[in-house]
Amino acid sequence: MTADFVRQMHRFILRHAMIKSGETVLVAVSGGADSLALLYGLYALHLQLDCQLHVAHLNHCLRPNADADADFVQQHTELLEVPCTIQRTDVPRLVKQWKLSVETGARKARYQFYEEVSAQIGATKIALGHHQDDTAETVLMNLIRGSGSTGMKGIPPVRNFKFIRPLSGFTRQQIETFLASKGLVPRHDSTNTDTRYLRNRIRHELIPKLESDYNPNIKVGLSRTADVLGAESEYLDAVAQEALETCRVRDPDRIKALATLESVVLDREKFQQFHIAVQRRVLRLSFFEMLGSMGDLYFSHCEAMLSLIEGSAPNAALALSNSLWFRRVYQCLIFEVNTGARSSSTIEIESFAYPLVVPGKTFIAALNTEITAELGDIRPGETLRLPDGRYEAIFDYEKLRETFAYPSSETFPLTVRNRRQGDRFQPYGMRGTKKIKDFMINAKVPRYERDHIPMLVCSDKVLWIVGYTTSDSFKIHSGTRQYLYLRYVSDEPSS
Repeated sequence: MTADFVRQMHRFILRHAMIKSGETVLVAVSGGADSLALLYGLYALHLQLDCQLHVAHLNHCLRPNADADADFVQQHTELLEVPCTIQRTDVPRLVKQWKLSVETGARKARYQFYEEVSAQIGATKIALGHHQDDTAETVLMNLIRGSGSTGMKGIPPVRNFKFIRPLSGFTRQQIETFLASKGLVPRHDSTNTDTRYLRNRIRHELIPKLESDYNPNIKVGLSRTADVLGAESEYLDAVAQEALETCRVRDPDRIKALATLESVVLDREKFQQFHIAVQRRVLRLSFFEMLGSMGDLYFSHCEAMLSLIEGSAPNAALALSNSLWFRRVYQCLIFEVNTGARSSSTIEIESFAYPLVVPGKTFIAALNTEITAELGDIRPGETLRLPDGRYEAIFDYEKLRETFAYPSSETFPLTVRNRRQGDRFQPYGMRGTKKIKDFMINAKVPRYERDHIPMLVCSDKVLWIVGYTTSDSFKIHSGTRQYLYLRYVSDEPSS
């Protein structure tokens, strides 16, 4: 049995191109039957595969005999003369800190540990002990949870070209027979029989019921179903990845105006062109890109996001999990992490007003920005370069004086402030006036941004909406003799 098991394991590794010559493989060993069989199987093959092995064991500090498990693993690695890294991690404390279930928290801690050790020793592969029965259990568990076809694909033999599962083709019974043939007695994990956990109820209650009353080969059938759906899922994931890149907003200025550069920002109109099956996967891929895990994303989350995308509200937000938020801002869809220290664009701001120094510089403390004002004369026949009115603006200074009845000997008051209820102005190139609120809605300014936008006003007349446009009423014309030139500069770091 030993030789057959090792040969079958070798064929499985080669078929899935799990290990290349010269690679270092980190072998995750808990001391249980699956990981012990994995260690001894790989050890029997490491010369044929031309690879180096390194064992990793994480003591979760969850059970009274956890230290004995670590000692057990240490003894077997010394017997095989395989290097080993053992670490203690207070998972109960981390579970409280991360606000996760014990299962999810322990898994997160394990994978962090594996990644850290891999980086330290230069391992290119991480071998895990999942087998065919685990796949069957996972398919049933995800079916019960309503995970859809993605969850039904079970546990893939290879993930991200790094995590490998050489025992995926074996049943639990075959693994136990292999260990018995070598006289190996694994450690027993009492949590594996604790039916408070869903997986254990499926393993010890549901699957035996299905085997006895419906299909004695149910685990094989579920495993085959997972293989078929896994191949189809890989194809759809490739399609969805292309769709994600098509929808992705790449303009850093556009992204920075809405979120942080670490956020995933998608174009809503492009997203809506794809089939619903692809849309759901694009959302899942975006979630994974932000958090590195799909563990806490459920069908209800995807449907809520789709409803928000298709809804009539141009500005809306949805809390997902792990401090991740999904927002729609007009034609942009944003995945972002709420770090608790957002940029000024997402912090509530009170009303502000600063007298503009003309000529001179005016510091806008509420926004950490500055406006520079210059006065100049236009000689007959001279043509000025006109700015676009976004962050540089020019006005007919004489007309401003005439309109507000200030003599040339006095500097009349200009103020930089944020919007007020009832504000109106005449946008450049338009004849009539428009409410500031309507202008910002038409310009697709996110609601949370609107109170952050500075405006230049004289009395109650709006002259300039910084970042957007100036008033048509005071534009430069052929008869202008004196001008007011303004430049808006942000002192916020660009990163």
